[in-house]
Amino acid sequence: MEPHINASVRGSLEDFLEPGDIALIRGVSDREWDALRRRAFIRLAWHFCTLRNLWTHRGRYLHDVIGFGWAGIFRSLRVGSIVTTSYRNEGHFRAGERIFGTEDFFGASFRLPRASSDVRELVRIVNLRHHVAGVVTPTANGDVEVLPGYEADYAYVATAFIESLRRGYATCGIPPESHHGRRVATELCTILYHIAGAVGLGRMPRDLAAHERFCAAYERRIENRPPSSRVRRMAQEIARRILPVTAAMTDATCADHVARHFDPATAAYLFPDATVFADLEPQHAEWKGRLRGVADGSGDRITAREAVWQRADVVVLWQAYERAGPRQNADRLIGAILLHALDEPGELPIGYARRAVTLAANEPLIIEGETVRDMYVVLAATAPLVVLKSVPGQAEPQQVAALECPTVLGEIGMWRGKPAVATVLCREPATLDMIVIDQQQFDALKEESGFRAATAAEVQRRLAINSSLLGTLLHDEAERTCDPRLRSVAQLVGFLSGRSHVPLDAVIDLPDDATPAECVEALRHQAESLVQGPALSPALKTFLEQVVATIG
Repeated sequence: MEPHINASVRGSLEDFLEPGDIALIRGVSDREWDALRRRAFIRLAWHFCTLRNLWTHRGRYLHDVIGFGWAGIFRSLRVGSIVTTSYRNEGHFRAGERIFGTEDFFGASFRLPRASSDVRELVRIVNLRHHVAGVVTPTANGDVEVLPGYEADYAYVATAFIESLRRGYATCGIPPESHHGRRVATELCTILYHIAGAVGLGRMPRDLAAHERFCAAYERRIENRPPSSRVRRMAQEIARRILPVTAAMTDATCADHVARHFDPATAAYLFPDATVFADLEPQHAEWKGRLRGVADGSGDRITAREAVWQRADVVVLWQAYERAGPRQNADRLIGAILLHALDEPGELPIGYARRAVTLAANEPLIIEGETVRDMYVVLAATAPLVVLKSVPGQAEPQQVAALECPTVLGEIGMWRGKPAVATVLCREPATLDMIVIDQQQFDALKEESGFRAATAAEVQRRLAINSSLLGTLLHDEAERTCDPRLRSVAQLVGFLSGRSHVPLDAVIDLPDDATPAECVEALRHQAESLVQGPALSPALKTFLEQVVATIG
């Protein structure tokens, strides 16, 4: 029987475990951690060194370990919020880079001491990527923590890895319920949940028995409340994109990788039609060629990033990122700019320009209705920046916001190619210290999926100001009128406001592979259509007009 669910802890471990089964992820010393990871790695190497693996992989039998490890990632794609978060942030469009980043992180966590510079750097990159994706938030002590409502989903990623590796042990002659099987499973729980702790998880199942209860309860929830057909198609799209990469890393064909390493439920969920494997073989062959002869790609990537971190513009952007808070989404936007520089070190060898701009009192930096030609990261200002917007019935634009530095300006106007929807100025003479991103640089930046997602998140932030009330109004009106357009808009508002548990089963007129930008456009179009139609309540009509005005 599942524990009683308290609404105040929805999405937490208490949804699946009794409080006594939940423990804080306690700190372990570097010496303890290094002894644990070395012992676990030796066990992995020893137990997977079977005649079958030696023969199949021509002596490189650790490929089988890698295959079962990657199966954990695919297993987590049965979780709707994980899928929609990845899709909303477009992580699947650069499958290779995301897989390499995951491999670097987990590989280094097993191979290197926790205090090593490489591990610290990889943790920093993972936390930055997760923050830009909108699933963790920085803490005052410089760490990150998973956002409320995602704790159980976040923990299940570690759970999926653990159970996939246990399945691998079983194929190599170590049954999960044997004494030896439970001992190695206990070590896996300690390692994998602590690795998740380094990137935002604060609590874990207390022991192996609690882990098994959590896994069973969580997977019952998946079976009883499966994702919508749209979310399932999203999961299948992500799986098809990354399978050629993971199969190449596993030294197996796509079909053999799924048959050997995936649990049956995951294989059936993601690949119901086995004919897809033949279609994926060209990409698989390409990835095998790209990976051939690469001994330690993670070291090369870390070395390339070291030079980027030392660039003057990246130094000040990182400082701005650490100072920025979530109130204006500046932290995610600046983080996305940093990720673009780090992921594409050859794109911008000179870097972004830093300028000091002097404004007279009430002299605008951005003017409502005029084309936005540059994007600004305002690092500091000697006077407060304010936002003015035209309001029907008012002769003069009205102040709608005051901005704190660091902040990002002009990203939505440049992203959508539309005139500015507001004016930004200082009421008194001021000097602004800024990073200026011109049109050419922006064109390269907007191809980065993380930046597109963070820019969409700025629209999401504006929508989220009133999204709770708007969601209630939309739901009530949809129930009253049975209008499918209202249900569609309600789910789009929830999805774009960052609620990844939205089922997306009522969204209309939107491709299954829609990007965040296309979701925003669909919301604008559908909201505008509703506003122009009859029979809306005055309150709902006002809020939908604000949605249209927010998007621009």
